[in-house]
Amino acid sequence: MNQIPTDQNTQKQLERLAAQRELYSSAKRWHLSQIVLTVFLPVLLSSVALIRPYLSVISAIFGVLSFIADITFIEPVIKRKRIKAAKIQELFDCDVLKIPVSPLKTVDDIAVEEVLQYYNAHIKVKTNVERIRNWYSSEVGKLPMHIARILCQRTNCWWDSKLRERYSTFLMYTGSIVFTVIMIAGLIANLTLVQVTLIASGLIPFFQFCIKQYNDNNEAAKRLNELVAFSKQVWNEALSGNLSKEMIEGNSRRLQDEIFEHRSKSPLILDTYYKLFRDSQEELMNRSSEILVEEAQSLLKS
Repeated sequence: MNQIPTDQNTQKQLERLAAQRELYSSAKRWHLSQIVLTVFLPVLLSSVALIRPYLSVISAIFGVLSFIADITFIEPVIKRKRIKAAKIQELFDCDVLKIPVSPLKTVDDIAVEEVLQYYNAHIKVKTNVERIRNWYSSEVGKLPMHIARILCQRTNCWWDSKLRERYSTFLMYTGSIVFTVIMIAGLIANLTLVQVTLIASGLIPFFQFCIKQYNDNNEAAKRLNELVAFSKQVWNEALSGNLSKEMIEGNSRRLQDEIFEHRSKSPLILDTYYKLFRDSQEELMNRSSEILVEEAQSLLKS
């Protein structure tokens, strides 16, 4: 009843999906370097300083420098790539789901040549394109477009809220444990207050990273939960039969605005952590799509 399953696999849309994937991959490589610079090295230097106290000054200086490098260079690069990826995915959704372009979200600054540049980089690994085919479940093709697009949007909202809640909890415990262990080790080693303070100063980038990631992922999870609730509301209103297709389309556009906002602001999660839960999440998502399609078909027939 709609062309979503076909349209999403056209060359133009695959190029866009591949481009946004490549941008996210590049951003995650920068994120990994950020983790090495602000987490691994400061913790390593502080641990060494517990054994060799004369290195506590070096640990503190490195901590300050890595903190400055992160907020002035690395984080802005990650942000630019994340926003650009969100814009390309917005172009994909607007075309495939037939959503009017928002007057509030500027996405027309993405050039075709730029998309092709990232696409060509992504397809150097032959299996990459196959992984982005059938972005949305083929089941949505059984529904009218004004209903199917809401189901696709609802899928986008639900996808990673639980993952981010787990990740933020992991960061909270990791930061607390590392801080406690190093402080206790400093006391056991009979270090002076100045030395303990310098070692703690060297951990500033680590604490800043953990706190920021914890807050950002918590906010992202909260934003996603609100989006899921709103998408359910839009879904139920669409199936009620009390709204015109134009009104339903307007609700979809408002929902899409929030989805774009979430994508452009959400912090990155390394693929290593993401892959731990990917298979179970994808299976659950596909099954939920089947159930919702059946629900919609039943209500539309009655």
